[in-house]
Amino acid sequence: MKKFRIIEYIKLRIPFFLLLILTCFLFPFLQYLYGYKLDAAWYCVEIELFVALVIISIDYRFQRKKYEKLLERYCNISVYETDSIESSNCMEEGYEQIIKSLHEKTKESSNEIEIRHSGQIEYFTMWVHQIKTPIAALSLLLDNSEMESSAKNSMKQEVFKIEQYASLVLEYLRIENMSNDIILSPYELDGIVKRVVKKFSTIFIHKKNSLVMEDLKFKVQTDERWLGFLIEQILSNALKYTNHGTIRIYEERDYIGRVVLVIEDTGIGIKEEDIPRIFERGYTGLNGRMNQKATGIGLYLSKKVADRLSCSISVTSKIREGTKVSIIFPKDNLEVF
Repeated sequence: MKKFRIIEYIKLRIPFFLLLILTCFLFPFLQYLYGYKLDAAWYCVEIELFVALVIISIDYRFQRKKYEKLLERYCNISVYETDSIESSNCMEEGYEQIIKSLHEKTKESSNEIEIRHSGQIEYFTMWVHQIKTPIAALSLLLDNSEMESSAKNSMKQEVFKIEQYASLVLEYLRIENMSNDIILSPYELDGIVKRVVKKFSTIFIHKKNSLVMEDLKFKVQTDERWLGFLIEQILSNALKYTNHGTIRIYEERDYIGRVVLVIEDTGIGIKEEDIPRIFERGYTGLNGRMNQKATGIGLYLSKKVADRLSCSISVTSKIREGTKVSIIFPKDNLEVF
C-alpha cells in the first residue's frame, strides 16, 4: 500500500477542498458586491482561510490515523481475520460488510480445499501401500523363476524402478508434515550410506558402474530415515545419468569445519545454466528432456528434506565430465523447521 502523503490526502479530499475554497471566497465576494469595502471583504477572507486551515489540519490528522489503522490491518491480514475498523459513515460500513462477506467465503473455500486435499493424501497413501504388495510379489516371483539370467536382471531393474517411484509418491505426500516425523540423534554417516548403496547394488551391477566409497568416520546429528531418503535421491540421479562410469562417495570438512558428504559421478553432467533451477519442482533441464528419464520431483524433494534437516546442498558440474553433489551438515546446534 502507498504511504499517506499530502498529495494522497488532497486527492482523497478534493470535494472537501473545493467546498472550503468556495466558502472562503464566495461570501466575501457577495459582501463586496453589496457595497462593503474591499478591506472588510479581504479581512473576511483571511478569517475564513484561517478557519479552513484549522479544519484541514484536524481532518488531515484524523484521515492519517484512519489510514494507519488500515495499513496495520493490511500488514496483519489473515484468511481468518475477524477484526474490523469502526465505521464512521454508511459507506465505510458497507465496505466492512463486503470484507466480512469475502472472509466468510474464503474460509469456506479454504475448508473445502483442505478436506479434498486430505482425502487425496489418504487415497494416495493407501494406494502406495497397496501397490507395494504386488511389487514385492513380482520381485519374489522373479527370484524363483527359471528364465534367462539377463532377462531376469532386466525385469528386476524395472521392478526396482517401479518401487522407487511408488516410494517417491509417498514421500511427496509426507513432505509438508515431515517435521512431525523427525527424530534427531547422532548417527554415523557410514552406516546410513552403506544401507542406501546396498539398496542400489543391482543397479550398479546392471549398469556396470564402479563404486569408490572411502571410509566415512564422521557422526552427524540428523534423522536417519530422512537423510537416507536424501542420499537415495542424489545417488539415484548419479546412477541414472552415469553409464559404465564411476561413482565416488567420500566425506570432508569445509573451510569453517562443517561435515560435508560428497557424491561425485563421471556421468553426462549438467549444463551450467540449468544448475540454479535443478531444485525447482517439475524442472528437468536439458538432460531430462533429452533422455526422458527425469520427473523433476526427486531433487525438489531433496532440497525440501535438506532444508528441514538444516543441511544445504551444493552442486557443481561440467558437461561430459560429471557432477559433484555436496550435502553440508550444520556445524552448531541443529535447527529443525
